[in-house]
Amino acid sequence: MTFLSGVFFVFICMVVCDSWMSTTVCYNEIGCFGNKSPFNNALLFLPQSPTQVGVTYQLFTRENSNLPQILTTDKNVISSSNFNGGKGTKFIIHGYRSSASASFVIDIKDAILKREDANVIAVDWKKGADQIIYAQAVANTRVVGALISLLMKTLDTVARGNSFARMHLIGHSLGAQVAGYAGERTLGTGRITGLDPAGPLFTQTDPKVRLDPSDASFVDVIHTNANVSGIGHSVGHVDFYPNGGERQPGCLDAFITTLITAEFEKIEEAFFCSHMRAVYYFTESINSICHFQSYPCKSCTTCGTGCAKMGYDAPEGNPRGNYFLSTNSKPPFCIA
Repeated sequence: MTFLSGVFFVFICMVVCDSWMSTTVCYNEIGCFGNKSPFNNALLFLPQSPTQVGVTYQLFTRENSNLPQILTTDKNVISSSNFNGGKGTKFIIHGYRSSASASFVIDIKDAILKREDANVIAVDWKKGADQIIYAQAVANTRVVGALISLLMKTLDTVARGNSFARMHLIGHSLGAQVAGYAGERTLGTGRITGLDPAGPLFTQTDPKVRLDPSDASFVDVIHTNANVSGIGHSVGHVDFYPNGGERQPGCLDAFITTLITAEFEKIEEAFFCSHMRAVYYFTESINSICHFQSYPCKSCTTCGTGCAKMGYDAPEGNPRGNYFLSTNSKPPFCIA
């Protein structure tokens, strides 16, 4: 079932969804969640329980780069793992109808561990994300964010404090909104990177409902399918709009080719090509010598007024505001 079909079938839940009968649900350790304003963005759906959402945490380090260790909020489990509180910790959070086994999650994990000796935690919430009704997955992001925050706080305790500033949450689509909820609950979170944060049911909502600059010390956002699958307006300290931020070069050709060749098993991938480009740009930036140089205006071609690096090295120079750049239509995407 695609994203579009999930949105199309929202009306079904207007008839049969039991959660519409209540306005608040409460869960041990993470508190209560209501569906009144401003949290009415999910069409009145309430978050499912932690058991139903089924979040798991897969820890990768250079000592176990291919075989994950499963973390929990049990301090003993963390202490007996390869987690090292003296190193940076990177969370990778997938989006709608995806999972931690998705190739892009693995690619980001591998790229980070190639570049630096870090703790990389792939967050899997596939049960909560694999919803026919998109609005239910939107509601579930709040519980996922709350659960990640619990783990972050336990990791900080095991690390004996002062580790939040070294925590970096990387989320794609709904995963970016999850990161916002986790950061909001965890004072001092160092960085959140939003990779084309989900737009439907989040656009122009209250900052409490979506990713915003108050969720971490530094929030950088890459928009690649603005006003379609992704959110269009600025939601970070710095927002990057490659190729204008709406449609990415090469994606239309890929979609047409899929139709012509009748490779319908690839139709969804082709349709969401622009939405996924944020992931590919970010992954490439981790180890590339090309820095995705971005400009503070669409017509700028020099850095007289200051430029910024899109991607992994975005914090360099402490950029603020909106930045623009062009990319290639295929890898390597960065234009030297």
